[in-house]
Amino acid sequence: MTIEIGAEAPAFTLPDTDKSEVSLADYEGKPVALVFIPFAFTGGCEGELCAIRDNYSQFTDAGVQVIMIGCDRHPSLAEWRRQQGYEFPMLSDGWPHGAVCSAYGVFNEDMGCAWRATVMIDAEGKVADVHQTGGLGDTRSIDDFQASLAKLGA
Repeated sequence: MTIEIGAEAPAFTLPDTDKSEVSLADYEGKPVALVFIPFAFTGGCEGELCAIRDNYSQFTDAGVQVIMIGCDRHPSLAEWRRQQGYEFPMLSDGWPHGAVCSAYGVFNEDMGCAWRATVMIDAEGKVADVHQTGGLGDTRSIDDFQASLAKLGA
């Protein structure tokens, strides 16, 4: 079960691809799109993140910070980011394994990864929208991300 709309977004601090600590609090007062992915370097996840990359101005023009979270370790995420040219922060929920994913209700215990989910957080730190696909192989389209942006009023 994912986190409820209207709930306070759980605070977190995770390492990014440069091993720098990134906290949700760093974006206080700004809407945030948390994009949870199951596995780096997989076709479905890469397709989703490339769609965000290719349409990134839709997020930035709306003042929304995209943050990708996955359970892969930061060296893998760093290489993936380099190869694909992703501009948004990519955070590793690798240790304690899946703790942030669990706090948001999107950790797949059986597979040890995040479910494919998007959590939109408004400027007040409340969950404005949650979109989770039916399974690990079910991908989100740019239309799904745009629909979530619309729920932020963006």
